[in-house]
Amino acid sequence: MILLVKLESLDYKPKPIEQNFANDEANYPVTGEHNNHKVRAEGKERMDADGKPYPTKFGIHGTIVGVDWEACIADGACMDVCPVSLFEWELNPGQSGTDNDKKLEKGTPEYEKYITDKCDPIREAECIFCMACESVCPTLAIKVNPE
Repeated sequence: MILLVKLESLDYKPKPIEQNFANDEANYPVTGEHNNHKVRAEGKERMDADGKPYPTKFGIHGTIVGVDWEACIADGACMDVCPVSLFEWELNPGQSGTDNDKKLEKGTPEYEKYITDKCDPIREAECIFCMACESVCPTLAIKVNPE
């Protein structure tokens, strides 16, 4: 049985990743690195689709393959369709794919910090630009930037 995060169960409304995030230094400055990729706007308050602050401030991970960690709801479809296996779960290292994310129990410190596990583009340099991950993400949290 697959237990996916339901959008209606969230206390916020994810919005699609900003398409120009990599070139918008004012709103998405590089704030650090994580697993050999840049992180933008970490720690910065951003608004969800309803204009309310997101409950987390993880920013956008990656540049070639950017994943907005506020919009990521641990669906896993992106991992299932990626032919080069460039994604991995942040909270379940070494794992990828639907239903392999770490399930977080509401009310726990980990849930309060993350809400859901996060899709991490740990091997973004291996992207072949097939765009499959972009097309299957239910919250449009991924943007592939061909160089």
